Formats: sequence, C-alpha cells, structure tokens
Amino acid sequence: MKWLKIHTVLLAAVLSFWGPLSQADTQFRVIVDASGSMLISDPDKLTSEALRLISNLAPEEQATLGIWLFGEEPRVLLPEANVNKVTKAKLASYVDAYVTEDVETDLEAIIKLLLETPDSGDLAPGFDRHWILVTDGMVDISLDEAINKASRDRILNELTTKLEERGIHLHTISMTGYTDKALLESLSLRTNAIHTEVALPEDLLDVFERIFTQAAPVDELPFDGNRFLVDDAIKELTLVVFHESNEQPLITKPDASTLSLQNGQGVSVSASDHYTLITINDPAAGEWQVSNVDLARSSVRVITDLSAQATKVTPVIFVNEPIYSTIGLFQSDVMIKDDDVLNLLKVTQTLKQLSGETEESIYSNELARTNGQFKQRMVGITEPGNYELVTLVDGKTFSRQLSQYFTVHPAIEFAGASQGGDLVAFTAKPVNLKLNVLRSNIQLEFSYGNGTIETEEMPLIGQGYWEKVIPVSVGDNVKVRAKLVGMTQTDLRFDYWTPSWSLSREAGRPPVVTLGDSAQVEDTLMTPSSSDQEVAPVSFAPAISVVEEAQEIEDPTENADTNVVETSQIEKIRDKANSITAREWIMYGVLNLGAILIIGSGVLLYRRMKSRKSTKRDNLDDV
Repeated sequence: MKWLKIHTVLLAAVLSFWGPLSQADTQFRVIVDASGSMLISDPDKLTSEALRLISNLAPEEQATLGIWLFGEEPRVLLPEANVNKVTKAKLASYVDAYVTEDVETDLEAIIKLLLETPDSGDLAPGFDRHWILVTDGMVDISLDEAINKASRDRILNELTTKLEERGIHLHTISMTGYTDKALLESLSLRTNAIHTEVALPEDLLDVFERIFTQAAPVDELPFDGNRFLVDDAIKELTLVVFHESNEQPLITKPDASTLSLQNGQGVSVSASDHYTLITINDPAAGEWQVSNVDLARSSVRVITDLSAQATKVTPVIFVNEPIYSTIGLFQSDVMIKDDDVLNLLKVTQTLKQLSGETEESIYSNELARTNGQFKQRMVGITEPGNYELVTLVDGKTFSRQLSQYFTVHPAIEFAGASQGGDLVAFTAKPVNLKLNVLRSNIQLEFSYGNGTIETEEMPLIGQGYWEKVIPVSVGDNVKVRAKLVGMTQTDLRFDYWTPSWSLSREAGRPPVVTLGDSAQVEDTLMTPSSSDQEVAPVSFAPAISVVEEAQEIEDPTENADTNVVETSQIEKIRDKANSITAREWIMYGVLNLGAILIIGSGVLLYRRMKSRKSTKRDNLDDV
C-alpha cells in the first residue's frame, strides 16, 4: 500500500506544478497625465470613468491592469495585477481621488520607469502588451527648450526602439489640440498601435472601448433599431451602453418585462455616470429592447458556441495596402462547412472612417463564399485616419457582428531639407518595422518647369532608410516626389506616391525646399504629419480574392515539462512513504480520487478556454 501514499503525494506535487488553470493573455498598462491642465481638459474626470470601463470590460483573470500617473515625476496609482473583483474594488476607490496638479510633464521618465517595471500578475506565455497613454500636453520638463528637445529625441529614438523590441503596443490619446501630435503619432505608429485625438472628454470612453476591442476581439450582436435578437446558443451577454449622466438604461426582455438593474439572479451591473455594463448569464432567447441609451456608441458582447471569426487586421495599415479578410462560422470550436447551413448565411462588411465623435460609412459589400468561408480583398484606402471594419453575419435565425479597428497611414515619411551650399537631401523613413525595407524600392520623380520628367532610384542607407542628396542649380524650379513599391513582412505588395516637394534657387542664396504650398522648410529634416500630406479622396477597388484553403491547425499540445517531477523530488517523496494505516488508506484513496477529478476537470477547462481563444481563428485560411 506504500504505492498509494506515494501516488497521493505525487499528485499533490503535480497540482502544485500545474499552477493556476487560467492565465491572463493581455497586459494593460495605462499612463495618465497628472498635470494641472487636465483639470481644464477633463473637468468631469471622464478619465476616471474610462479607467473603470477597461477594468469592467476585461474578463476576470484573463487580463492584468496597472495604472501610473506622470507629471513632474512618475507614480503608481494602481499596482499591476490580474483583473478581478479585488482589483476593480481598488480601482473604484482610487480613480476619483487622484490629484492632477503637476506643473511639468516628464513623459520620458514614465516610459523609462514602465520599461524597467517587471510584469505582474499571472500572465500566460506570449501574452500581448497594450499600453495606453492619455495626455493633454507636450514634453515640458524645463524652461530651456534645448532640454525639452533632448528628452523628446530620447523618447523617439532610444525608448521607442525598446518598446518595439519588446512588442509593446503604445496607444496614445490626445485630450487637446495642443499636444505634440507628431511625437504621440510616431510612438503609436512605430509600436503598431492607435493614436486618437479626442474632441470632447466624453469621447475618451469610446476610445478606451475601441482599444480594448482591438486588443481582445469578441462576438457581438447587431442592433436593429433599438432591438437585438438573442438565440439559443448565447450563454452570456454583456450590454455596454452609453447614456447621459442623468439617464438610466431601460432593458426590456422578450417576455416584455423590464430587467432589474441590480446584482443577483444571473445579472451583474456596473454603473457609472456616462455608461452602464450589464452582464446576463443564460439570457432568454428572443427579441430584447434597449431604451434611454446612445445606440450608435453601444454594443452587445456575447459568449457563445456559435461564433463568427475573422482573420486579424493589423493595427496599422499602410496607404494602398490590400486588406484580406476571411470569415468563418464555428460551432463548438469546429468550423461549419455544411452547405445547408452556409447557404442560409449572408455576410457583409462595412468600412467606417472615424473622426472624433462621428462615424462615416464609406464602403459596404457582400462577401462571396469560397471553400466554406467568406472572403474579400479590399485595396485602395488612400486617406490616412482611424477606421472600423464591421462584419455582419446574418443566419436568418441568428446573427453575429465583429468590429475591427485600425489606423491607415503612409508607409514612409518623405522629407526634404537644404544641406547648405547648393545641396538638398531627401530622406524616406519607414513608419514601423512592418515594412520590409530590403524588399521595397523607392524611385524619385523630378518634374521640371519645361515639362521634362526624370526618375532616379533612391539609395537604401544600411537597412534603415533611403536618402538621396542632389545639387540645385540657380534658376531651377523642380517638383520632387517619390514612388514606393512596398512589400510588407507578410509579402503583401503595394504602391504609394508621396506628396510633392518644390525646389528652387536664386542667385547667391541656398536652395528653398517647400512641401506643396507650405512655407519654407528650415535647414533641419522635418517629418510631415498626416494632416499636412496631400492625399487623394478615399477610393476603393474591392475584389473577391479566391485563396486556397489552408490546412487545419491542430491544438497546441501541452508542455510535457509541466507534468514532470524531478527524480530527486520523487526520491524525497518515496522516503516519506514508509507505512500506512487503514484510516490513512481511506484518506489517501479519497485524496487520489479527488485529485484525479480536479486534474481531469482542469485539463478539460484549460483546453476549452485555449480553444475558444485561439483555435477558431487558427482554423481560418491564412491569407
């Protein structure tokens, strides 16, 4: 009977090695400006509501959250930890009381601090890092502009490189038009994240909701007016509704009764001044109705075995880069390929351009079906900005909606500057590492006043950027632009023409370099922001791309090392198992049975959770 005691202790050791069954797959770190000007930019402290919103949206134990303040010096508001009831309670008690009265805004110090701060919470291997920066100012650590510029340069060069190397997505939010847009936009573009300018403090809530959705996509139910249809496959739904501060949502169930907005009986409610989250377990099937809310800003998120999944759209899309989209329908993590079911489906995609509090639908199309999936290839987005791609799957008796957010921006920043004497230097720098510099090519086009057009290849300097230095003769009047034949790291090819720059030179003076009709450019290299660039109106030439069906990707196997106990540990356990009594025999037998049940349940739960998060998307064609 010694073996039974040994087996019991071994099972206990395995359980200790197994660790928690659920690990967080997303890290959220929020950096909030604590300067005194935030009292003017955000008088009603909508930032506090936005912080609570992201903690309420995150499924418990599936994300970590930490909040830092920065001003004259960085400080911790909420230590990073797994999102759960304890974390939410701490956050609720902290966010309304923090003080915004700092005079300076030392952005460099807070980014450096967070890069040096170890990860906290129970994070899964390969977790995603999403950091969010909210500010209404610029780098102003000194009255000496040279010191401020040096700090700004270190942020753009040293610190941003470290962010890139660690795969951190730094989403930036400007609370006013007085922020350093070029700096914030560069931080987000280089880290494959979203930069947003908030027109009104209330819009901050929408921005946080979009960032969370981009980081953790989920099935939604579409609104039909103020109604939405719940089908039998819905296990849980969460209403995220925005409303006026003096309003309370009115939720009507399929039986025409009103849902009580109180915690209990399968309902969980988190209320704030401008939004309410309502989670309902096992909601009744049928038509629900919502009143007293802003429907355009609200959503219905669901957990279901009947799920729609789409290939992921990267956070930053280059101008003219094609977007491939493949949609699949899954039942219990298995893709449905039954023609009888798929023939009932209608899948449409709508592209919306986001500008402050407004959304403009600029394109909509029904997707064609190929090999059991619905596919589309979009090309020709030429206007930089923030966009939402909405996919609607209509199955007659059920519907699913997916929202994907991304930024469109030119792949390169093209600029010219006088170098002294008769020389002018043109440079082209990639906005992030998504552009495959070694497989991309740039041609310069020179248009002279007499109608002559010449082209020259722009040399690649090392592996980082392109540069061409040209002489300008007295009397020259030349237009210069560049054509990028680009290739992404995923082998997507696209073309992009930069805005034109003008060159001219008078006798006895250095060359004058201007961007379009703008004023003379100083003798330093300048990076044009997207708002300064000459872009054509949005145009689309969408087409259905037939892509060969990818092979099914099997579930990743569990790491065998987690179930292995070292030999030395086994020997120690065996030494303790010298004798056993009848009472111990019964006790160890019960413990063995219980441990086996726990491990079996844990394995099934863990695999189910992993399947829900990854298998459905992996089964889609890799386009």
